[in-house]
Amino acid sequence: MNSTVTYAEADVCNFVETLSRLTDNRDNRGKRHALAFVVAAVVLAILNGRSKVSSIFRFQRNRIE
Repeated sequence: MNSTVTYAEADVCNFVETLSRLTDNRDNRGKRHALAFVVAAVVLAILNGRSKVSSIFRFQRNRIE
């Protein structure tokens, strides 16, 4: 099932801005990425059909740039 979704740039900015307000309770040791980035990447991976942790990780690693 392929479908095209159109979105406004403001909607994307609001989503990322909202994520940046999340409280990050993770331990600072070993923290490499901002919580907003991690959550957004996981959401994008899931929306692209990834469901396993290893698949989500590969999705992020291949598209980190």
